[in-house]
Amino acid sequence: MKVEIVELVVLLFSVTCVDAWLQGADCTRVADHKEHAPVTEAVCYLRCLSDALNKLYSEGEKKLLVTEEVYANASLILDDMEGRAGESSTYLSVIRGVMEEQTDRLEKLISYGNKMGNLVAKAGGLFAALEDSLKEVRKEIPGALIKTNKYYTSVAEIVRTVWEDVGEILWKETEAKCGSQKVEGVGEIQTECGAHTCPFADNGVAASAVDKYKGHCLYVGRNSYLRHCFNLPRGRLYRHGPVNTLGDALEWEENWSDYMNFELTVKVQKIFGPLIASFDVGIAPSTLAEMINNITSLQSRFNEVHSNFTSILFTTKLKTEVYNTDSTI
Repeated sequence: MKVEIVELVVLLFSVTCVDAWLQGADCTRVADHKEHAPVTEAVCYLRCLSDALNKLYSEGEKKLLVTEEVYANASLILDDMEGRAGESSTYLSVIRGVMEEQTDRLEKLISYGNKMGNLVAKAGGLFAALEDSLKEVRKEIPGALIKTNKYYTSVAEIVRTVWEDVGEILWKETEAKCGSQKVEGVGEIQTECGAHTCPFADNGVAASAVDKYKGHCLYVGRNSYLRHCFNLPRGRLYRHGPVNTLGDALEWEENWSDYMNFELTVKVQKIFGPLIASFDVGIAPSTLAEMINNITSLQSRFNEVHSNFTSILFTTKLKTEVYNTDSTI
């Protein structure tokens, strides 16, 4: 009987402990409970998310702009090459009949014409890849940029309010009592953030960084008294701001957090997963730079061949025939 009672007590104790640790147990935890990181580190963890969103936005915007610029430049180059290659083909068809006794020159012209055609084809292949990339980028990135900006604003607002709560409000008087002191400002964030607080710092804004978060989520909790004068306004702020913007990617325990506790779970995967996928479409800016360099190189070789082609055309005996084509060569 005693053994059964002891087992029952142990079981009840275990259930109590499991229930106490249930909130955020499956996530990376930042809480003021024993054996867990101090809540001041919440600033670091949350700021990591806002910084990652800011970086994602900057890189996405750059990708969109670079893709548009490279495509526009490549389009101009290809149009020029195709135009001159087409004219050269027209010249060959016109003057072929008057060059029966100039076999060597005719063969050279045909050879140069073929070379120009091959160079245009190579440039056209690269341009086709750029065009496909542009379609993907135009489809995905503008919307992703808007969403990223909204997410960044929301997470940055959370960072600001959490920073206020870790005691960096500057008061005129020593004791801080709601409504009785004048707030002079908010101190600069002095918390030193260790590498463990930001997986995105070492892994970049990528899926591999998201995998560093246990359960792909982040739990921030403070089970102690928070300034009531901050919590009530913050509750309203969160409900109309971050909670509304982030949707089910943010769990704000409203019933607890309005007064004595702070319970917040950020579902990192739900925020970053779709955004990373959207910004991953298309060709990377570094590869785009290589492609436009290759197209420019093809244009330079085309110019050399075209110059050789026209130098043969404009011999004394062929000028009249060339002019009769009404060409602008």
